[in-house]
Order: sequence, then structure tokens, then C-alpha cells
Amino acid sequence: MDHGTAELEKINISDENEVKSLKDVDSNRPFRRQAFVSMGSFLLSFSAGATAGISAIIIPQLLHEEGRHKYSTEMMSWVAAMSSLALLFGNMISGYLMERFGRRMSQIILSMFYISGWLIIGFSTNIYFMLVGRFITGFCQGWLGPLGPVFIGEISSPAYRGLFLAGLSLSIASGVFMSHLFGTFLHWSHASILCALFPLLGCVTLYFSPESPSWLASKNDIDKCKKSFYWYRGNSLVMQNELDKMLAEYEKKKEVKPKWETLKDNIQKPEFWKPLCIMIVFFIVTQLSGINVICAYTTDIMKVLIGNNKNTYTAMLATDILRVVALITACILLRRIGRRPLAIFSGVFTTLSLITLSIYLYLVEKRIIRHISPLISLGLMAIYIVVSNLGISPLPWNMVGEVFASETKGLGSGISVMMTSMAFFGTVKTAPAMFHSIGHHGTYLFYGLSTLCGTVFLYFFLPETRGKTLLQIAEHFRYGNKEKSKESNNHCV
Repeated sequence: MDHGTAELEKINISDENEVKSLKDVDSNRPFRRQAFVSMGSFLLSFSAGATAGISAIIIPQLLHEEGRHKYSTEMMSWVAAMSSLALLFGNMISGYLMERFGRRMSQIILSMFYISGWLIIGFSTNIYFMLVGRFITGFCQGWLGPLGPVFIGEISSPAYRGLFLAGLSLSIASGVFMSHLFGTFLHWSHASILCALFPLLGCVTLYFSPESPSWLASKNDIDKCKKSFYWYRGNSLVMQNELDKMLAEYEKKKEVKPKWETLKDNIQKPEFWKPLCIMIVFFIVTQLSGINVICAYTTDIMKVLIGNNKNTYTAMLATDILRVVALITACILLRRIGRRPLAIFSGVFTTLSLITLSIYLYLVEKRIIRHISPLISLGLMAIYIVVSNLGISPLPWNMVGEVFASETKGLGSGISVMMTSMAFFGTVKTAPAMFHSIGHHGTYLFYGLSTLCGTVFLYFFLPETRGKTLLQIAEHFRYGNKEKSKESNNHCV
């Protein structure tokens, strides 16, 4: 447990500079501890990114292996989409498991399944075993979807929450890059085995970490809750005030009711259904912007944008690096700008980049422009990658861990991520058919118009959550612009 700045008064030190130095060191401990534990969730998110990206390596290698069966486009689409199909089933159990076993223990169990899935892929001798492994890793990806943001949202201070939650998206992008990097130089089986290292290291990190204080409070384990809270947050006056409010909220909810009746009461509250509607739309818009289609079919997409089969892997890795850089920038901007303006900016320019790329590819196809220019096509794709990963790609995962009240966090985040899993599967599975039927230009036009509609919705309904405690965010949805909500905001950290 941290001793806090109040403990310094017990130390007889004459040198004021030394006292100031001790305070500064003490104030940094919560950040370091939150960062260390968050790294466990980040490593699991690395594996989630690798799950999304490895198909871009497996598919071309399978198609070009000599002495093997020739696989159809339909079968290859299943290799890409099998993990996204399994997402839905992972989402279904995620909320229950995080409430039943806790946020930390659920992630430890999850890591075991993740490791087994990667090893099945790596040692598979036919495509059907590979599909089983892809299903397991996709199942884990769906399981992690609501779990990671909820855990990090509960253990992190309001000042750091945006940074750590954005780090989840950065980790996913880094996982995509690492899977592509492994597959560029190694056989897909060896690359898959290496990807199993991510959940293994994440499991070790989380094993030595305390449980979420909010979950412990919900189980009425007050002593462990306080110990965990102080370990993660310190015991400054501001943090002590937040702990007291959290415990007071749970104290009010001790009234004994049947679980179904409690659930019925909770889902009728505006602090549940308002953020639920916003997050469902936000997640679906993210998928319909084509983010994960690019990850799953990167090599095929690069062949079209470059105009030949040369340098596709180089272009793929360059795109991955650009995605990681954009997400690092997003982590920085989230602390300075906030969620809402970044979402609107990203939505507008993602729309423009997709529609512009669509028009350019249409002109090339109709021979109005004789030859495709990789400088233009890749430049437009680069703009799309940057602006989408500045906002609409990371923000839903960032906000799903903070917009729901504690008692409905598991249910709300589970439903939200379940909807994005359905949209994920739909976009990845249908992408090859769309490329074939309406062309790449028609597909990008569809994604651009979908993003435009979603951005209009977010402009009118998406709230700002930057710098607010979880209780203040819940009160915003509960009271709207009423005076009580304004008074609560005066205590914003």
C-alpha cells in the first residue's frame, strides 16, 4: 500500500527540497503501478491484434504452397472470417465471467485459451485444424473485447484513464504489425507459435497484480477493495474522496432483490440505455469504416493499390507502422483534446479519404486515368489509416470501459462489443464478395458513406468523458443537463 503525502508529515526532514522530492516519487507510484498492470491487458490485446492480422499472412502462403490443395475464395474467406465469427460467442460469456470470477482472474483464464489456440494453428496439419485454432483465438478476442477496457477503466485514475484505454487500441495495432512482421520472414506456422508468447507474458503480469477494487466492492469485500484501491491509486485526498463515493454507492445497492429484478431495474435506467445506444452505433460505425477489412486482406488490397504484386509486403508493413504511429499520437491527443472532438475530426476525414480513394480507383477502372499511380493510391490509403486510427478506431474501445455505471458495466460492455463482433464478421466475410461484385472503388464508397452517417450521429449524441470519474459519467447520463449533474461536475478531477 502507498503511504501517500500525509505520511510525509511523520518524517522529520529539515530540507524542504528533499520533502518535495519524496512527494514527487510517491505521486508517481500509482502511475507506474497502473502502467505495469495495464501492460498485462496490453499483451493480451497484442494477441487480439495478431488474431486479426495473421490471416493476411496465412492466406497468400496457403495459396502459393506447392504440393498442396488449391483452396477456393470461399474457403480463404473463412480463414479470414472464422475468428470474427467466434467473437460473438466470446462476447456472450465475457460479461458473466468478469462478474463471476473478477476482471483479473478472467484475463488469466483467457490467456490459457489464447495460448492453446495459437499452438493449434501453429501445429495444424490441415486447414480444418487451422480453422479450429482460428475459432479459439477469435473466441478469446471476443472474450477480451469488453473485459480489457472494463478492467483498465476501473484500476486507472481519471487523469491516466484515457491514456491507458487508448493503449489497448495501440496494442491491437502493434499486434497486427507483429503478426505481419513474423509472417513476412517466417512460415505461418512458426509465426503463429511466436504469437502465443503475447498471452503467456500477459498471464504472468496479471498473476502478480491485485483485483479490480470496483469488483471487490461489488462483492462486499471492503477490506480487499481498500487495499487494492490504495495500491493502484495511492491515498491522496482526491483518491480517498473517490473511494468513499464508490463505497457509498455500493452501500446504497445492498437492498436485497432477486437478481432478475435488480437487472430489470438497472436496464431501465438512463445511465444504462443511453450509453448503450451510443456505443452500439459507435462500434458498428468503426467496423463499417473498413478498419478490420484492411487488416485481414492487406496483401490483396496492396496489390490493387500498387498495380502489381511487387513490394506488397513492404507496403503492408509500412501501413502497419503508420497505424501504430497514428495510435501513439491518439494516446497523446486524448489527454489534451478529449474524446468528442477527436471522434468528429476522425469521422469527417475518414469519410473524405475513403470517398476520394473510391473516386480515384473508379477513374482508373474506367480508363479515364490510364495508369494507377501508387503515390496517389497509397497516399490516400495512408491518410485513411492515420485519420481513422486517430479517433473512430480506438475511441469505442476507450469509452466502453468508462461510460457504463459499475453495476451494468459487464452487461453494457458485453452487448456493445457483441454488436461490433457481428459487424466485424459481416464486413470481413463479405469483403471478398464486395470487391468482386462492386469493385474496390464501390466497396470504399460504401465504407465512406457508412462512416459519414455514423459521424453525424456522434456529433449529436456523443458526450465528453475526459477527466471525469466513473461516477460523474454515470450522473451525466442519469441527470443530463440538470443542476445536480452540474454540481457533480464541479468535483471533477
